[in-house]
Amino acid sequence: MVKVKKRDGKLEKFMKSKIIRGCKKSGATAKQATQVAKDVSKKVAKMTLIPAAKLSDMVIKSLRKVNKKATSAFVKYRNNKLKKKSK
Repeated sequence: MVKVKKRDGKLEKFMKSKIIRGCKKSGATAKQATQVAKDVSKKVAKMTLIPAAKLSDMVIKSLRKVNKKATSAFVKYRNNKLKKKSK
């Protein structure tokens, strides 16, 4: 089972559904979001632990291939979230 190491150090189970939800919130279609989640899932399948930042970068790279506009929204959301946490 793959674990995600969150930025605060907590470990969380990898969930494809979270990738789908995040992509859809960014403007990707359900089909595009599912494709991104499948692509990323295949890449992390053999891992036991992945940092959240690396996972996020993988999502961005895969999302960019199917929906550039949604990618911009995803990156903007992630950057805003990181700014809030650093304050």
